[in-house]
Amino acid sequence: MPFSRDVLTTIHLIAKCGSFAVAAERLNRVPSSVSYTVKKLEDELGFPLFDRSGRQARLTDAGQYFIDQSQWLVDSYDELVRNTAMISAGAEVSFSVAINNIVNREGLVDFIEQLDRQFPATRISVKTEVYNGCWDALYDRRADLVIGAPHAAPKLEGIVHQSIGHIDWDFVVSRQHPLARRTAVLGAEALRAYPAIVVKDTSLHILPQDTWSLAGQKIIYAPDLTVAINMIERGIGIGYVPHHRIREWLDEGWLLKKAIVEHKQPTQLFYAWHANRESPVLQWCTDYLTRSENRLRWCQ
Repeated sequence: MPFSRDVLTTIHLIAKCGSFAVAAERLNRVPSSVSYTVKKLEDELGFPLFDRSGRQARLTDAGQYFIDQSQWLVDSYDELVRNTAMISAGAEVSFSVAINNIVNREGLVDFIEQLDRQFPATRISVKTEVYNGCWDALYDRRADLVIGAPHAAPKLEGIVHQSIGHIDWDFVVSRQHPLARRTAVLGAEALRAYPAIVVKDTSLHILPQDTWSLAGQKIIYAPDLTVAINMIERGIGIGYVPHHRIREWLDEGWLLKKAIVEHKQPTQLFYAWHANRESPVLQWCTDYLTRSENRLRWCQ
């Protein structure tokens, strides 16, 4: 007799009730049918699960171990049925979110927690993209949803995008950097002598962009913004960083904000996804993310 949900449910119910008769009544079966189910399983296993010498059906030591170790099978079966029903109703097996490296991440955990709770059958992946890599991931189907796609979409056909605000940039240097002592507005000649610290655009098919660099200036690519900020603070180079990422650094004096001749303009950010797509997961995401309390948190 193979393990099945009915067999496991029967064994667990008898163990809980301590009676074959009570279990049979709750299962709407005759006691002889329940006894047969248990005996058939015990014969296959080669050992008894219940001690029938008394008036109550008591678990043997092996039976108690069987109950303890098989509860997850009962729970997993029910979960499997629920999750499979969600997939059958249209929920994706997997759903990928791309998030711009410059956005505020404080709302990300809450978003993923709520998404996972709504769609436990869906495998969720979140990955960081940089600059045009956000749009590229969407066009290339590497992402189902983008949080923080920058500027206007390179191609609007088949894409829905909604503004979520803008990111302000600060041009900063280390307090030990030679430029730290300069009080005048800094021009290209003064800046070109020092490496620009940049996080590399992750685009594979769209023309990549850099945050900021000058013609003839050495560029050092950092793997992410955290490392870029640390590199600038160490004095390895100079560059632009989103203001919300370095408030404390500026307040503590570890980084100094400098005025330069051509200041970088704020970056407009968008949610973006494919149009005309029937997806309960995407629909839930867009409903959640476009609430007023969630829309602006990425830029603060």
